[in-house]
Amino acid sequence: MPNGRHRLPSRTRTALRSPLGFTAAALVLIALVSVAVPVAVRFSGCGETRYLRVAAALSIAPVLQQAADRFNEDTREYAGDCVFAQAAEVPPHRVMTELSGGRTGGSAVAPDVWVPESSAWIELARVSEAGARTIETDPRSLASTPVVIAAPRDTPGLPEPSAAHWEMLMPEERPGERPLVMVDPNRGAAGMAVMHAIRSHLGTGDAADTAMTGFVRDAQPDTAFGEVDPAAVYPVPAGPAPLSVLPEQAVFAYNDAGPATSLQALYPREGTVSLDYPFVATSDDPGMRSAAEDLWRILRTDPYRERLREMGFREPGGSAPAALRAGTGVVAERPETHGELTGDALLSSVEDWNRLSMPSRSLVLADVSAPMRAGIDGGGTRLEVTRDAAMLGLSLFPDNTDLGLWLLSTELGESGREEVEGMAELGSADNGSGTTRREELQEIAEGIEVEGGRSRLYDNILAAYDTVSDTYREDHINSVIVLTAGRDGGSSEISREELVAELQDRFDPERPVTLFIIAFGDQVERGALADIAAATSGTLSVTDDPGEIGDIFLSSISRRLCVPDCER
Repeated sequence: MPNGRHRLPSRTRTALRSPLGFTAAALVLIALVSVAVPVAVRFSGCGETRYLRVAAALSIAPVLQQAADRFNEDTREYAGDCVFAQAAEVPPHRVMTELSGGRTGGSAVAPDVWVPESSAWIELARVSEAGARTIETDPRSLASTPVVIAAPRDTPGLPEPSAAHWEMLMPEERPGERPLVMVDPNRGAAGMAVMHAIRSHLGTGDAADTAMTGFVRDAQPDTAFGEVDPAAVYPVPAGPAPLSVLPEQAVFAYNDAGPATSLQALYPREGTVSLDYPFVATSDDPGMRSAAEDLWRILRTDPYRERLREMGFREPGGSAPAALRAGTGVVAERPETHGELTGDALLSSVEDWNRLSMPSRSLVLADVSAPMRAGIDGGGTRLEVTRDAAMLGLSLFPDNTDLGLWLLSTELGESGREEVEGMAELGSADNGSGTTRREELQEIAEGIEVEGGRSRLYDNILAAYDTVSDTYREDHINSVIVLTAGRDGGSSEISREELVAELQDRFDPERPVTLFIIAFGDQVERGALADIAAATSGTLSVTDDPGEIGDIFLSSISRRLCVPDCER
């Protein structure tokens, strides 16, 4: 539900969400690859000229580029071929997709050496057959840095650095109702660490899933599509400064640049994830593997190890170098870390986020038959609560939600419904008027009145289900939402048993369309509606309290975590 929390100003949000907009330095770094000296000048006797392509995480890429330059200073010949090293910053999710045999939409050339921020990426890449065949199973670490929570040092209400806890990232726990900035878990291991920590705190079950839904929906608007650059977040032009989840090294580097207000790194007492920057040979070519080994040897020499220390990285084992011990806003003592972000926990951290952050596509059925005039114990009529529920739903769903609306009553024609609006994005503008679909639906919802007659509930549920199924979108969560008095009363041509059978027959676990029924009042056909919803891994919620509607919506959204295998 809306909580009044400040969102980041648009300038900062744009910088965070642009895949190429992290910092100007990142753009420069992408261009600064190690360029080979012309072959005719140095290696005219080469059988072939080849390139050792090195893909590195943004924060460590400068050191890889320098090592590649050093590699190219000497004659490097493997099996008669001359080899040059080229190092560039490449987002880890792109490399993982490429090495797993997928398509990234960018270069089709896979690297021969990969240095992501975390071995979690190695494990994800090795899930595929292609990745398991070529990627080393025991990567060596170049450096390490723990994932921390960060905020300006003058932020009121901050705990001591060693007394922080992951729970403070929950919307209701953040000091001063501050926004949260984190990397999308599909794009960075720090985001995976957050999702794992929040899930560990919440546990499992329906209540935990609902709380996780609230967390994701609150965090998503300010989520970054790449490594979070503190200089793109702080200071904020207006409103409270956010909490952010960063590598400790990023906090050190930001403070080392001398900002007006430095950041404080907070170390969760439950333990955190240590980013280990693994050096991985990914080619099955013996020559490229030998070249990769020579590059590794260069990186382990004193000049490059010292450069990593100066940048604020810890040793692979976690000990703090002199530069980090002298830095502000960080704690040199090795923090409590864990190795839990692996296996099923790693996959779940990404899957939870993806399911909950995926856009929704819902057709809403609003019952306006005669029983909707009846009052309910919580105050008002069923129709008034339905109207309030529709308005709340419109405020909860983001702009990229596809939403449509049908009104149900036998007074609306032979079909027993009026198809008021087809499904379209809430943020889209209709007919060039500048009015968004959200604003149009809000105006319609405010004017909904009881039409009388009966609902033809069962017939219309099946028709709506077919409509959503026939126009199914793989990149959305597809559903039918029913707001009703909860009684068909024999007004449909099909029976409850026939509807359940039809829905069970149509439900496809590979293309799930889920039915969520919210019924009002004390005359609801509970058993019948529960069977109908369960046929699609959906839910029935019955309430007399308008104040429960927001929680019901969040609970319904959380259902996507278990579809198609939800328990009734």
